[in-house]
Amino acid sequence: MRVFDSNEYDDTETLRQALGWDFWMEEGPVDEVRAIIAQVRGGGDDALLDLTRRFDGVDLTARGLRVASADLSRCAETLGRDFTNAIKAAAKSITSFHRHQSWESQFWDSSEGARVGQMTKPLDRVGVYIPGGNASYPSTALMTVIPARVAGVSEIAVCVPPSQSGEISPHTLFALQTLEIEEIYRVGGAQAVAALALGTETIRAVDKIVGPGNIYVTLAKREVVGRVGIDMLAGPSELVVLADETADAEFLILEIMAQMEHGAGARACLIATDGELIRQVGEGLARDKIPGGGAQPQAVLIENMDEGARLVNELAPEHLFIATEDVTDILPKIRNAGAVFLGTDSPVALGDYAVGVNHVLPTKGAARFSSPLGVYDFVKMSNIVLSNPKANRTLGPVVEAIAKVEGLLNHAEAMHRRYH
Repeated sequence: MRVFDSNEYDDTETLRQALGWDFWMEEGPVDEVRAIIAQVRGGGDDALLDLTRRFDGVDLTARGLRVASADLSRCAETLGRDFTNAIKAAAKSITSFHRHQSWESQFWDSSEGARVGQMTKPLDRVGVYIPGGNASYPSTALMTVIPARVAGVSEIAVCVPPSQSGEISPHTLFALQTLEIEEIYRVGGAQAVAALALGTETIRAVDKIVGPGNIYVTLAKREVVGRVGIDMLAGPSELVVLADETADAEFLILEIMAQMEHGAGARACLIATDGELIRQVGEGLARDKIPGGGAQPQAVLIENMDEGARLVNELAPEHLFIATEDVTDILPKIRNAGAVFLGTDSPVALGDYAVGVNHVLPTKGAARFSSPLGVYDFVKMSNIVLSNPKANRTLGPVVEAIAKVEGLLNHAEAMHRRYH
């Protein structure tokens, strides 16, 4: 674990750059992703089948792209009761949390007497991407589908990459079945994003695409923005641990080890006021084999918690675990973090699976301006105006004066005739 001393850097921005916590500027295989999108645009289902053979090593010609209802009904046969009960319990917690995010339409009278407001409606059709292949992420199924359900989205189409046998994990299928999702497709990667955005013979286009994925998925989402909406550009997973001398080193080691299980690109940074604590954590990490293929964990020795909060806000991490004597004192100073976990009894894993908060979170500094996936990602608002002659007499001269300066004379005339 490489240790940095904050005293050696002029400011937190310079320190962030030294740590290598860059903001989202990644290009990656853009040309290849654009070629995939173009192939799907021109070839539809045939392109999806071809790309699935090429990238996933499986021929779905006979089986088809869509998961049959019979496959869904059988998905629980090989699953243990502990898992099925856990999925139901997690779904309950996640649903309860997201119900607190619901929006209502609202209307009020302006000071001039016009009736104005905002009308809130759910999106009509949403595409959800769930990572898969030889891995299984039923928790992501819960986190992406439930807020859409709470928002009232009527149509939800789910894409999951197939394994080399052409199947989707029964664990993921059970989570989707629990949420009464029936439209599920065996397709992943950039081609899945293209299909959801453009539509094919089998997959109807959606209004918005949500869900995390690899660099191909992320770049494809960026390419289709404008034709459809997206939730965010998700990068590799991140953890910052903010600690003082009261923290238990073993618990910090556990949190960092858990973070590194996310594999390639995952990163973790310990920010602490106590050099001895940093030494203990570093020795513990050296003692235990760090899982995954992420970067080596880092540590920063700081002077005080105010400095620590400034550095956290500069890094804007996906996950922030705070292990200080008084977590309620430091929390108001935190402005930029996807999810914050307060104290030893609040492991990040709790937020990943069971407590109800969403684990689809902004990464690579995006917590400076964006939020976790939530109900608000699945609704849209329309501004509503119901004016009257009295309000128009008051506001008309305002409209005319500004419109004339901007050279929009018909705007001015349209207003003028309403009150003269």
